[in-house]
Amino acid sequence: MLDIVVILAERFRRDRKLFSNPKSIRDELIERGYMPEDIDRAIQWASNSLEYPVGNSTRILSAYERSQFTSDGCGLLLKLRNLGLLNDEHLELIIARSILMDEGPIDAEGIRSMAMIFLFDLKNHESGFPIYLDSGGGDIEN
Repeated sequence: MLDIVVILAERFRRDRKLFSNPKSIRDELIERGYMPEDIDRAIQWASNSLEYPVGNSTRILSAYERSQFTSDGCGLLLKLRNLGLLNDEHLELIIARSILMDEGPIDAEGIRSMAMIFLFDLKNHESGFPIYLDSGGGDIEN
């Protein structure tokens, strides 16, 4: 479902009236091979949650931080932030988590799992990652 949300966020950035005709978006995404149930949930979530990102801050990763991600993982992480799907705090928590866990470079699938936790409030979701970084208080929980 995250892939659908990314598509919707990219389009919303160009056209704020995107959700005025959800049937055309839905039909297009079905043609691209996405499941109707996932599309409907993503459209519902996105139409209630997407906003233009506030501010124009740019986060530059240090060489050490960059080494914690594969190229596709880093690309997805920055894309999600630039689209406003992750906020600055989420970005910092994901970077901190990658450094603290020292599991080797995190790929795009790992970024998707962590982003899903923040986007869809899946604190108790089994994501394959042993810790959750609480964006509310910055606490690390097992």
